[in-house]
Amino acid sequence: MITIEKPIVIMFSSFKLTDAEREALNAISTRIHRPAKRRVYTQGEPGNHIYRIRSGAVRLEHHMKDGRNQIFAFLWADDMFGTLEGGMYHTSAITLVDTYLFQISCSALKGLVEVYPRIQALFLQQALDYAKTAERHLLLATCPLVIKRLAGFLLECTRQKDFFDRQSNILTLAMDRKDIADYLGFAIETTSRTLKELEDMGLIQRLSSQRIKIDRDRIGAFV
Repeated sequence: MITIEKPIVIMFSSFKLTDAEREALNAISTRIHRPAKRRVYTQGEPGNHIYRIRSGAVRLEHHMKDGRNQIFAFLWADDMFGTLEGGMYHTSAITLVDTYLFQISCSALKGLVEVYPRIQALFLQQALDYAKTAERHLLLATCPLVIKRLAGFLLECTRQKDFFDRQSNILTLAMDRKDIADYLGFAIETTSRTLKELEDMGLIQRLSSQRIKIDRDRIGAFV
């Protein structure tokens, strides 16, 4: 069951918008809660909304004709998603953990930009941020050494303050082993084997299936 309520005013507090612009954005937005492992939308569906993550995490995946899924992005708090091609979503979006989203009507947004043109710059910046995310994924997925791919991925995850405790150096993975394998382009068995190799090297310590203690300095030097 999806629960819906109107968003609070701090939705776009991180952007330098006027009060009128921020209130106008809030007026066309709805706050939506999705539990872990639930679809936000499915590839090929008509695209009527774009989304911004308030808290939690989402994966974007492309379903291939041969039945495989290719995960090409993990998204975090403040990230926006909902890219359209020909009026359709070209990926599926699925929550990794309990997630709160802002849902914004595409048609209402087009009308709003006509009244407040500066708002378009906000979404352009988000598109540029998304491009940077895609670039980092490409660099990871094309690294010839699997162990460096995984080490670099874990280091990337430590950038997310909601999932990494800098005092204890403990990372809580939002995704499972299969998600990591699909993202980095290798088998799920390779994920488990490579985690053990990183642990044998003293770069990480596995505390549970989702919690890993990471030596950021050493793993940063390694990758």
